[in-house]
Amino acid sequence: MNLYEKARAAAELAHESIGQKRKYSGKPYYFHPLAVAGLVSRHTEDEEILAAACLHDVLEDVKPLNPEFDESFIEKEFGSEVLSLVLELTNEYEKSKYPSLNRKERKRLEHDRLSKVSDGAKLIKRADLHHNSTEMPSDDGFTKLWLKEKKELEEKIGSWDEDHFGEFED
Repeated sequence: MNLYEKARAAAELAHESIGQKRKYSGKPYYFHPLAVAGLVSRHTEDEEILAAACLHDVLEDVKPLNPEFDESFIEKEFGSEVLSLVLELTNEYEKSKYPSLNRKERKRLEHDRLSKVSDGAKLIKRADLHHNSTEMPSDDGFTKLWLKEKKELEEKIGSWDEDHFGEFED
């Protein structure tokens, strides 16, 4: 089993360990990071980047509910480069860490931070944004806000569509 295959299995295990589901589709959550990795694989064969794509939401979503899937787990199982990429992709400006800041200010700070991450992390983030946008209902109020925030971030890191990689189908 190579690093990418191992990360795919770990992502499924991690997200399933907390019963996480996608907000709009109700699908098992791990479908999302695997889809993101599938998109990324169209642009690179780098196994560390592909592994990080699989694991990109583990620290943010899984670790708070299942501490077994923490930084030391990722580093031990996948190495320091994969951990570094996952940390670059983990939201720093969460409401729980910065309760005095409103959403708009937290997003601005997070977008500024993401504009400085590695090219591999930017590639994963662009794929993440693209895949998220394919699952959101067009008539939802939150979707309109999220799409505005997505556009603001893409102005700093580029968009998936600019990469001309085409569409991903589940």
